[in-house]
Amino acid sequence: MLLECVGEICGWRVYATKMGGCPRFEIKTLDAQHTCSLADRWAFRNHATASVIGGIMRQRYGAGQGSGPKPGEVRELMRTDHRVPITYWKAWKSRESAIGQGTGSAEAAYLSLPAYLEQVSLENPGSSVALETTHGPDGAQRFKYLFLSFAACVQGFPYMRKVVIIDGTHLKGKYSGCLLTASAQDGNFQIFPIGFGIVDTENDKSWSWFFSKFQDIVPDSYELVFVSDRHTSIYSGIRRVYPQAQHCACLTHLQRNVQTIFKKKHLLYLIARAARAFRVEDFNTHFNEIKVIDVACADYLIRIGFVHWARSHFVGARYNIMTSNLAESLNNALSTAREYPIVGLIEYIRTMLMGWFSSRRVSANTNVSALTPKVAAILTRNFALSTGYLVRHIINGEYEVRDDVGDFNRVDLERRTCSCREFETMGIPCTHATAASVNGKHNVEGLVAREYTTSYWSLAYAGSINPVDPSKVTNMQPGMQLLPPSTKRPAGRPRKARIPSAGEIRNTGVFKRSRACSRCEGSDHNRATCKMPI
Repeated sequence: MLLECVGEICGWRVYATKMGGCPRFEIKTLDAQHTCSLADRWAFRNHATASVIGGIMRQRYGAGQGSGPKPGEVRELMRTDHRVPITYWKAWKSRESAIGQGTGSAEAAYLSLPAYLEQVSLENPGSSVALETTHGPDGAQRFKYLFLSFAACVQGFPYMRKVVIIDGTHLKGKYSGCLLTASAQDGNFQIFPIGFGIVDTENDKSWSWFFSKFQDIVPDSYELVFVSDRHTSIYSGIRRVYPQAQHCACLTHLQRNVQTIFKKKHLLYLIARAARAFRVEDFNTHFNEIKVIDVACADYLIRIGFVHWARSHFVGARYNIMTSNLAESLNNALSTAREYPIVGLIEYIRTMLMGWFSSRRVSANTNVSALTPKVAAILTRNFALSTGYLVRHIINGEYEVRDDVGDFNRVDLERRTCSCREFETMGIPCTHATAASVNGKHNVEGLVAREYTTSYWSLAYAGSINPVDPSKVTNMQPGMQLLPPSTKRPAGRPRKARIPSAGEIRNTGVFKRSRACSRCEGSDHNRATCKMPI
């Protein structure tokens, strides 16, 4: 190996040879004197290209290593470890190159995708896999849609409450696209992913295709409930594929829309109280307050329809799931992998779910209570609140319960109902039902819906998500050459942070300086002609 100075007339030179089979070198010749100018020697940093730096950093961005150093950290590493100053733009391109070298190129990932999906199906029998393509040049196929649901998720969903949270998020890789997710909430109030889809964009066709594949594992039913934001394509897809299922809007997105349209933050609290109310009487109390404050906002909520956002008017069973925050949490867990090539993204999902199923299976099998830990905690809290209630027996399993504020409620333990409507809505005995059960010497835990029991929790995670042998995944399946989608990320540095939705308020913990002078805050000052610095 020969190293020479970049200066044309410089005699600096190092000659070394490799020592046997070990990774060490022996210096044979060394001329350590530079005869070139400092300007020539300063040009050494030009050889630190993005691809070279990416090769140095590739081990920090391999699969399973997280997001790796950020561009600013890459600059600091190059300066301190190698004494090579680089620009932020070169550091960003180096990071992109390192990710590509660590997780594979985007183009190669699409070529190996069919073989990878075939191995996923072989290692996880019963999985639902669908790949939609379009015709490409020279007889090749171009990627369009992908749907994947692991067998363990398919087998575990029957032990969930029939509420599915739907959401979509943008991918940040070279060929962009959207990741669609369908998930439920298990008996311990944890995320239970059901199916994933990768499409070019969120529109009526892509959502309808996703729901058509999702229907193969979750059939249409009057008991099924979907929760999502008010995306028109999601509404359209559900109406086409799931005509019997119910659909309700996410409370958080509804509050953001109200904040954007009516500019009154105090309305959000009242909307939340009205939406979460169990009884129609309580809903009317809070909704009348909204009418007094802003009639236009009340008319807007009426046009949406109470059945779509108010729990007291909803005809199905949505339990405690009032928002799509569960899907947002799933998207946040996948934020690192959303810039990976498509095979790396799916493998990241598979690895994450494999860990979730393993740890939760252990927790369920070692849980000594008949109920999941979080539901058992709710029952304990309800019992503590109900110890001072006055209980009178009516007939059979019916009781009259007077709470600590003097309100009367009628409980029917046989039908599992209470006049407060919390018992039948949540599937968990409310404070009134808990008091009646204890007074009548009934088993309180036996009144809880079966989806909250440890046995169902254990059955939900009984399946395993098995790994894929990389040696069996070839670059191309015989007879099929899969090309990337026609969509491609625009040139330049892509946006990493999520764009806030309408009405969303970011809580950064940092005081934001006003972008107007103090005089502009008054109504008598012309903001358009203001010359004051900000």
